[in-house]
Amino acid sequence: MKKLKIFLIVGVVLLLVAGSYILYLFKFKEYDIADEKVTEIVAEPYKVEMPDGSTILIDENGDVVEESITKKTTSVGNTSVSENSYKSTNSSSEKKSSAIAEASSDESSENSEDTTKDEPTVSSIKEKYRPTFEGIETQADAKLNALASRAFNEYKDSEASGKDADFAYFYNKYMTAVADLEASTDTVFQAIMQAVEKDLVINGYDKSYAQSFKEEYEARKKARRDSLLNKALENR
Repeated sequence: MKKLKIFLIVGVVLLLVAGSYILYLFKFKEYDIADEKVTEIVAEPYKVEMPDGSTILIDENGDVVEESITKKTTSVGNTSVSENSYKSTNSSSEKKSSAIAEASSDESSENSEDTTKDEPTVSSIKEKYRPTFEGIETQADAKLNALASRAFNEYKDSEASGKDADFAYFYNKYMTAVADLEASTDTVFQAIMQAVEKDLVINGYDKSYAQSFKEEYEARKKARRDSLLNKALENR
């Protein structure tokens, strides 16, 4: 009985030591994870296409790097030609939100000028923004796939060179990149959410009607994260 107790105590101590070491490897040990290619993937600007036809490029810090506004249409013969105006800027996140909100406001104003008979419904307002949300999520998926491909190739190259592939290093490196990517995507998503909410309020509806976009986005984000982690574990 005494030997069994000693065995159990030793087992618990070993588990605690092993757990502490794993925690250290994954959470506290510092790794040199600088990678120009990974940074390039995360830093690639998001192209936000608004319902009014304007396009806004937003970098990983949430700053507007370029705006393309397509609103005016002139006729040349039987052909309608859109006049595009571009402006580059090093604006702050506030200006980024302002640029997106302004596009939303202009769209709402144009709708109210076009007709007073067919007032926009909650459904019609939300549907016109759905392609915008889908667009940034498509771009986020492409970036995640690029990160996964980069991680897989680096892992295989490490094995081929005869080095022991350090799973904790790869986990820290690429989960950090995924977290940075999620943060930048969240920033862009929130700016579009504010535009939808503003559009709803302008048309006399409560902004809470936009909440379904948030719920759908969070669910898909979790699914993407879980999928990426599962792929990483499968390729160990």
